[in-house]
Amino acid sequence: MLAVASALLDTGREAGRLTRALTVLALAGLLVPLAVLPGSVVLLLVAVVAGLGGIYAGARVALDAALFRHLGVAAEGPALLDAALLELGMLPAAKAGRPLGQRIAGARRLLRAQVVLLGVQAGALAAAGMWAALG
Repeated sequence: MLAVASALLDTGREAGRLTRALTVLALAGLLVPLAVLPGSVVLLLVAVVAGLGGIYAGARVALDAALFRHLGVAAEGPALLDAALLELGMLPAAKAGRPLGQRIAGARRLLRAQVVLLGVQAGALAAAGMWAALG
């Protein structure tokens, strides 16, 4: 189960690469004189914000994939992992000791959020391009 979960989360790598590229493109678009149209600027800013959110979600997805891979081969189990994450301040105390199913469901929600943010980013960039072309 952990191997399948980590493999699923690994699919977020491609989305992460695309998100980073589109974020750079949106930032570059803000520097182009065509982007002075107020609608284009707003859409490019939406693309940048969505991209930053997608980059954060992608980092969390990658971390979860690595942790699931580790749990799949580690003898110590999730209790030691929870203790380390608590000590680093990366896990709220209320979430320590969660069953594996809940952990996987949370990671899948992050992956879904990453993909949705990528869609918002791509849509905003496409709309900004059309706005600039028609403006």
